[in-house]
Amino acid sequence: MVRNKLEKFKVLLPVLCAICNKGMRDRHWAKISALIGTEVIHNPETTLADMVEQGVHVFATQLEEIEQYASKEYALETALNKMKEEWGPVKFDVVPYRDTGVGILSGLDDIQQLLDEHILKSQSMRGSPYVKAFEEDMVAWEERLIRMQDALDQWLQCQATWMYLEPIFSSEDIMRQMPTEARNFRDVDKEWRTIMAATTKDPNVLNATDYPGLLKKLKYNNALLDDIQRGLNDYLEMKRLFFPRFFFLSNDELLEILSETKDPMKVQPHLKKCFEGIYTLEFNAAKEIIGMVSSEGEMVKLTSSIQPADAKGMVERWLQQLEQQMVISLRDVASEAAAGYRGAARDSWALAWPGQLVQCCACIEYTKERRDVASEAAAGYRGAARDSWALAWPGQLVQCCACIEYTKESCKNFQAFKANLRRARQLGAGLARSVQCCACIEYTKEVSYYLTLKWGPLGYQ
Repeated sequence: MVRNKLEKFKVLLPVLCAICNKGMRDRHWAKISALIGTEVIHNPETTLADMVEQGVHVFATQLEEIEQYASKEYALETALNKMKEEWGPVKFDVVPYRDTGVGILSGLDDIQQLLDEHILKSQSMRGSPYVKAFEEDMVAWEERLIRMQDALDQWLQCQATWMYLEPIFSSEDIMRQMPTEARNFRDVDKEWRTIMAATTKDPNVLNATDYPGLLKKLKYNNALLDDIQRGLNDYLEMKRLFFPRFFFLSNDELLEILSETKDPMKVQPHLKKCFEGIYTLEFNAAKEIIGMVSSEGEMVKLTSSIQPADAKGMVERWLQQLEQQMVISLRDVASEAAAGYRGAARDSWALAWPGQLVQCCACIEYTKERRDVASEAAAGYRGAARDSWALAWPGQLVQCCACIEYTKESCKNFQAFKANLRRARQLGAGLARSVQCCACIEYTKEVSYYLTLKWGPLGYQ
């Protein structure tokens, strides 16, 4: 008896599942009505007996197929609605950027991860055969996610470039030297501030990325920023070609120099890269450059002072003048040091000039005396010339070495000078015995140093 009742009820299970299935929609009931040949009445109060009375149970097999199809459609529809709900509370984190009065997007990793996950899920759902009933809604949501992705990519690109260029074009000097790029940047900056103001007011991701014309505006801004960067690179290349020592500087360092054209003191931190031997410059009260100072604290006065103000904001012009004056001044100081070498006490002479010039002039004097000995030897005065030089030169070296021992704590450059003098003394002793003339191998195999005055593009060379 019970078994018979169960068997009869088993036949009605597909009908019961259809009635209780939350995924059953009007379109599914329309298919059932088409099977029966009459409209099936269904509402929340419909019972299993009502369905049996309408003859639905006769088509149990077809009803089961329709119910399963509805279940799978419902699962996709539920997943779609869940994705939409997950984006509801998601907001951008907008933080202030320096003292610009505008915010920037921050902490986008979670948003990017969620977006990538939902795009993959949407594409997978769209490929399902059960999505046709709400395919239009599914396509619209997928396209919106892709638009969000594109907008976010353009947004971050625009933000990164704007953050790089904003401090550059905050300088009046740069804006004056690059009027076209400055005008384009002002347009980008205005649009950027408008977008970020709207985002700050409503940081919800769905609303912010739905800002009217957002993607189009960001693409246009990025195109302008690319043009600005190309113009900026061309501008820096032009400056480097005018003053090649700028190639030693990075773009950021060069821009820092070019953005401070009114204050030559701001250039000093970068001098070490442009001029290896110059640590700082010496200025007078009128802000004229009057000397060069090394990292050891030695100063060489310029033959002619340089007035950066005359360059009218073009840093490379007065730096080029500095390069010329560096060569001229060192030539003049070297000439004076070489002229004062003979007849002066070695200790006072060595302390009166910069260490590198002391070594240079000592080598020049050594070459000159070596050449005199070789010339006299060739003229037949070999013994006397060699003997007088062999006696005089080591004595001078000993005097210099005594000076060096006394001052080595206060002038580190003398340590190298001391090594050069010892080397010269060793060579001198050997040459005094073997030199025959200026053309002999004993003479020509040694390095010779000369001071010649020849006017060139950079002055005396």
